[in-house]
Amino acid sequence: MPEKNLRWVPETDPKILARMFKKKLDMNYVRPSHLDIFAQQAIVISERSTCMFYEVAAIIFYDGSHFLSSGYNGAVRGDVNPREAGCARVVGGKLEQGKGFCRGSHAELNAINNLTVSTLGLENVSMMVTLHPCFSCAKQMVNKGIKKVYYLWEYGREEFVTDYFRERGVEVVKYTSPLLEKWIALNGYDPIGATNMQK
Repeated sequence: MPEKNLRWVPETDPKILARMFKKKLDMNYVRPSHLDIFAQQAIVISERSTCMFYEVAAIIFYDGSHFLSSGYNGAVRGDVNPREAGCARVVGGKLEQGKGFCRGSHAELNAINNLTVSTLGLENVSMMVTLHPCFSCAKQMVNKGIKKVYYLWEYGREEFVTDYFRERGVEVVKYTSPLLEKWIALNGYDPIGATNMQK
């Protein structure tokens, strides 16, 4: 850290210093990066999800720091809340592959639909998403001109999607940082109900 930081502290009245944030008076303090903030925002927004199995959110931004839109997964506008009606994929009390149709829309698509400005002409359009995008979402993200995808957790079902992105010039990064890991642990976040699956 540059030596110019906090040089004013010895000359400042201790009573004034006592009113300041202690963490900012620490020479080792580092502000969260924009990516840390977008990741935290996505995690918090994912709590709005109406899905009974996954909590996912996505944030679209450009030039590394300028917010454009957000979205989370869940039932489309005007449809029933799965907490009231139950999951549409559960048929006859069972969850079976190929039966029942999900009423949800994915976070990435909702973030794209929630854009209030065009991404045409914007450089470095990126998306932060809590769960690695699926193939259907990946195609729409490429169409929208998203050039970089940051994700926090693996989806684990469609491993070819990362290759699909890269073949189309989209950089894919699994994002983590010490600050983010600490924040996630502090809040006990679990995007796919993994703790429930282990029971």
